[in-house]
Amino acid sequence: MADLDPHHLNQLVLAIAQSSTTASDTSASGSTQILSSTAATGSLALESENLEQLGPIIRQVTETGKQDAFLDHLDTFIRKKETDIERMCNNNYQEFVQSVDQLLKVRQGTIKLKDKIVGLNTEIHKTGSRLAAKKKELIETRRTQQNIDQAIETLQTSLLVLELANKVNTHMENQKYYSALKTLDELQSQHLRHVMQFEFSTYLSNSIPVMQSMIKDAVTNEMKEWLVKVRETSRVIGAMAMTHMQDRQDRWRAKTAEDPKLKSVQHHNVNSAIEQVVNEADETNILDDVNIDFQPLFRCLHIYDSLGRRQEFKSSYEEDRRAQANLALSSPLNLRDGNILGFETLLQDIVGFFIIEHVVMHSTVDFRSQNEVDALWEMVTDKVIQVMYDGLKGCKDTELFLKIKFNLLIFIQTLEGFGYPVKNLQETLLVLFQRYSELLIGQYSEVFVKIVQEDECMPMTVDNEDEFEEVVRYTGYSENRRSQYNIFPRTLPFSKVFPTCCRDVSIFVHQFYQFAEGFSQTHGEMDDILKKAVDNLLIQKVNAILLKKLESLNLSQIVQIIINIEYFENACDGFEHLLMDSRSFHRAGKIILKATNVFRETRKKGEKRIFELVNMKIDEFLELADYDWMSEERNKNPSPYLQDLVTFLDSVINATLLNLPQSIKSFIYFDALDHLATAIKGILINPGIKKMNDNAVYNFDLDIQFLEDFVQGLGDPNVADAFLELRQMILLIEADSSEDFLNPQVRNRKFARLKSQDVIVVMEKLLNDKSVNNLLNQREKLRRRAMENVVRVTKQLM
Repeated sequence: MADLDPHHLNQLVLAIAQSSTTASDTSASGSTQILSSTAATGSLALESENLEQLGPIIRQVTETGKQDAFLDHLDTFIRKKETDIERMCNNNYQEFVQSVDQLLKVRQGTIKLKDKIVGLNTEIHKTGSRLAAKKKELIETRRTQQNIDQAIETLQTSLLVLELANKVNTHMENQKYYSALKTLDELQSQHLRHVMQFEFSTYLSNSIPVMQSMIKDAVTNEMKEWLVKVRETSRVIGAMAMTHMQDRQDRWRAKTAEDPKLKSVQHHNVNSAIEQVVNEADETNILDDVNIDFQPLFRCLHIYDSLGRRQEFKSSYEEDRRAQANLALSSPLNLRDGNILGFETLLQDIVGFFIIEHVVMHSTVDFRSQNEVDALWEMVTDKVIQVMYDGLKGCKDTELFLKIKFNLLIFIQTLEGFGYPVKNLQETLLVLFQRYSELLIGQYSEVFVKIVQEDECMPMTVDNEDEFEEVVRYTGYSENRRSQYNIFPRTLPFSKVFPTCCRDVSIFVHQFYQFAEGFSQTHGEMDDILKKAVDNLLIQKVNAILLKKLESLNLSQIVQIIINIEYFENACDGFEHLLMDSRSFHRAGKIILKATNVFRETRKKGEKRIFELVNMKIDEFLELADYDWMSEERNKNPSPYLQDLVTFLDSVINATLLNLPQSIKSFIYFDALDHLATAIKGILINPGIKKMNDNAVYNFDLDIQFLEDFVQGLGDPNVADAFLELRQMILLIEADSSEDFLNPQVRNRKFARLKSQDVIVVMEKLLNDKSVNNLLNQREKLRRRAMENVVRVTKQLM
C-alpha cells in the first residue's frame, strides 16, 4: 500500500474525531435521551457504527508504519477539540446545571421504578414457574391425545383396508370383476402404504397379484363359456342371415318383374347401390335380431385392459376363434351323394361366425383389426373352397351343382353385405359354372344324340289340344289350315325330334341361366359360352346326325329329315331371340347362331341327296328302256318303262314329297325331269344307234307326249319346259321343211334349244334308213332332201 501523506493522515484523524465527536455529543445529551429508549438504542447503534470505522483506519496506519505521525496528529486534534469543548461548556454552563438537576431527579424515579420492577419480576417469576408446570402437564396430555388419535386413525385405516379387502371378495362373488379390480387398485395405490408397519398389510400386498390373477381367470372362464355358446349359436345366426338375404333377393326379383320402371335395373344384383336404395324402406338390420350377449367379451376385454394385458387377450381370442373356425371346417364333406345338408350347415356356421366377428370388430376399439379379421376370413374361405372342390370331385349331377351354387351365392351376398371381400368366392363360382356348363352340355349332348338317333323320321301325330299347345309353346309352330285347328289326332309336318329338341334347347338355356343368375360381373362371358353351347348342340349333335342319316337310301326318310332340317333352320331365329331375351340386360346387338347356315347347307345337301336318289331311280327305270329304232309298227301306248317311271314320280310327288315346301318340290321336279329329259335325249343320240325309222320317231314322240302330259298335270310352271328340247327335236325331224333350222330367225323362235351336233346325229340316223328309199313319195323325198341339206350346211357351219 502507498505511504500515507500528511494530508491523508489529517483526514484519518478527522474521521476519528467525527466518531469521537459523535460519541461525545451522544454522551452529553445522554440525560435527555435516557428517557427515550428508542433514541438511546439509535445512539448505541450509531456509536457502534462509528467505532466499526476505526478498525480499517488503524489497520491502514499500522500497515503504512505511520503510527507515530498518526498519534501526533491525533493528539493535536484532541487538544483542539478539548479547547472547543471547554469553550462550549463555558457558553452553556447554566443549561448544564439544569440538566444535572433533572438527571438527579430522574435517578430517584429510576430507583423507585427499579424496586417496582424487581417486585414485579419476582411475582412474574412465581407465576411463570406455575405456568411452566401447567405447560409441561399440557404437553404430556397433548402427547397422550395425539397417540390416542393416531391409534384411532391407524385402526380406522386398518379397518378400511380390511373392509376393502372384504369388498373385493364380495365383488368377485357377485361377478363384479371390474369393481373388484378397481378396489384392489385403490387398496394397493392408496391405502396399504398407510398400514405397511402391520404384518397383515404384507399379507394383503402379497395377495393382490393372486386376486388379480383370480379375477383374470374368472373372466377368462366366462369368456371361454361365451365362446362355446357363440359357437353353438353361430349356425342359428347364419341361417337367419341367409334366409334374410334370400328374402331380399325374392323382393328384388318381384319388384323388378312387377314394376315397369325397375325393369331396366333388374340386372343389378342384391347389395348393389340401386337395390339398396329401392329396398331401403323394407330393409331390416339382421344385427337387430342377433340375440347374443356380448357382455362377457366386453367385460373380459375391460379386465385385461385394466391389468395392462390387452395384447395377451387379443392373442388368446385370435387363437380361440381360429381354432373354432378350423373345427367347423374339419368335418369331412361328401357332396357326391346329393345330400348338401352338411354343406348348408357349414356355410351357416361360417356366416354366423363372421357376423359375430363383424359385431366384435365394430363394437370394440383396437381389439380386432380389419387385417386380422380379413386374414381369418381368407383362411376360412380358402378352406371352404377346398372342401367344396374335394366334395364335388367326380360329381356329374348338374342339379347338385345348382344347389351348391345357390347356397354359395347366398353365402357370398350375405357376407358381402357385411363388408367382407368375396372376389375369390366369385371366382370359385365361375369355376363351378364352367364345370356345370361342361356337365350340362355333355348331358344334353347325350340327350340330343339319343333323340335324333332314335327318331323314326315319321311325321309327328298329336292326339289332343294339350299336346298341340306344348308343341306350339316350344316351337312357335303355326297352323295355316285353320279348318284343321280343332281336329285331333292331327299329323304335323315334322317328326318328334324337332319339338323335342326345341323343348330341350329351351330347358337347357333356362338351366344355364339358373346357374348364371347373380353373375353380373361376368354375364357377358356366360352369354358367349351359352351361344357357343347352343350352336354346338345344334351343329355337332343334331345337324351332324341328321347329315349322317342323309346317306340313307330311304327317300321318305330323307324327305322327312329335310323337313325337320328346314324347321330347325327356321327355329334358329327363335333360339336367337330366346338367347337375347335371357342374356344380361346391358348387352345389346343381335345374336346370330352359326347353326342357321349349317342347317341351310345341310338342307341343300339333303335336296341334292333327293336329286341323287330320284335320279338313281329314274336311271333304274331308264335301264329298262328298250326302243326298237327300226320298228315296223307304231305303238298305241307309251313305253311300259315310262309308265312305271311316271307312276313312281307321281307317288313321290303326291306322297313322299307332299310335306316339302313348294320351292323345294319345284327344284326336285325340275332336277328329276331335267335328268330324265337328258337321259332320254342320250338314248336318242346314242352313237351306238346308227339308224332309225319314222315308226321309231313316232313311238318316241308318243313317249315324249306322255311325259309332257304328266308335267302339265303338275301345274308347276318351273318344269313346264322340261322336255322342250326333245319336243323341238321331234318337231324338226318330222317337219316337211326342216331347212327352217338354217334360218336364224326361225331357229331362234322354234328350235332355240337344239344343238347343231344333236340335230346332225339324229338326222343322219334317219337318213341311214335306206330301206324305204324306193317306197318314198314325193313329199317324203323332199323331206329327206331337206334333212340332207340341213346336215350338209350345218356341218359346214360348225
